[in-house]
Amino acid sequence: MEADGTDYPNAVLPILPPASLAAWSVCREVEPGSVFLKGTTSFTQGRYALHEAMRRVGVMADTVVLLPAFHCRSMVEPVLLLGATACFYPVGADLRPDFTALPLWWREGKPPVVMVLTHYFGFPNALDEAEQFCARHGIALIEDCAHAFYGQAGGRLLGSVGRYAVASPWKFLPVRDGGLLRDNTEVGLPRGIEQSWLAEIKAVVAMLQTGLRHLRPCCELPVIDSLALAAKAQLIVMQGCKQVAEQGLKEMVPARLAVSALRLSRWGTRHTAHRRVTRLRRENYLRWQEGVRDLTGVRSLFPCLPDGVVPYVFPLLVDALGFHLFKLAGIPLWRWEDMAVTDCAVSQDYRLRLLQLPCHQELREDELAWMIATVRLLSHQLESCSGQLT
Repeated sequence: MEADGTDYPNAVLPILPPASLAAWSVCREVEPGSVFLKGTTSFTQGRYALHEAMRRVGVMADTVVLLPAFHCRSMVEPVLLLGATACFYPVGADLRPDFTALPLWWREGKPPVVMVLTHYFGFPNALDEAEQFCARHGIALIEDCAHAFYGQAGGRLLGSVGRYAVASPWKFLPVRDGGLLRDNTEVGLPRGIEQSWLAEIKAVVAMLQTGLRHLRPCCELPVIDSLALAAKAQLIVMQGCKQVAEQGLKEMVPARLAVSALRLSRWGTRHTAHRRVTRLRRENYLRWQEGVRDLTGVRSLFPCLPDGVVPYVFPLLVDALGFHLFKLAGIPLWRWEDMAVTDCAVSQDYRLRLLQLPCHQELREDELAWMIATVRLLSHQLESCSGQLT
């Protein structure tokens, strides 16, 4: 079941960072907190980098790949394209793999050839345990760093431990596309196919259009009528969501498997002011955390922000009605509702209740304050509606 996007207004603010004059560093600035700024191979999206990593470790027809039960579609489609079988391992409330349950998955079938470990929302995810588990069972480890372009765990940089690691710079930086594959076996990868210069020009125009908002006075943010939004949200819930059962490829295009990211995106990844990105994302996350700390209807999935963690978004657990309320208010957010059906209770729950809210470096003070105030206002409305959903 998926929400119908036509039921909601456009988000008031961008969920990903637009271009700004402050985003770039004249000198090439190498941030020691990321392994993806050198020694990588470029693709247009992270899903294509993941496909190549799986292909290189031997994923093919009749092989098994371990994927987390809480996932997005982009993790599954590379497995389908290679003709392999995806087995979804259960995760706990903190999204760490349930390693005690994992060996049970192949005792009576084929052993997996690879395990994908996802560092959700920028937070390290059981890296030592996954490394030991894979070594013990002869499984290749791929680190999914799509949410963790920066960061470290136990003194080791994320993306440096698995045999391969993949990242998505466009989720952190003001670039139009990009998926990066890091090969920690030191085996070189061939360079991809360059995109046309027309695509480059279109990307420049699009970046200029999204960046213009930073040259204008601050836009007026809407005033929220919580009662009216609650009534409309409950009507949407009563009408129901659309049901989907898509088995094939929806996001991957085989013709783009070997295509590199735009030259503009590759340049932007190298020349972004990375220290500014890491500092402001952490500051904005802490602002979010302080803003929701005393609320009873919502809670942060990760209430602490350890040193060295650079968050991708602010993950917030809400009542099921909260998604509809926040969307109707125009708050930019995502959730992973389009995932495979599994027996994992956590993924079934988080699929509808775990929201991803922006904490990127280009948020202005008034924009972040408006989102926090709106979440606080609507969370009180959620409490009064808590018994009305079934």
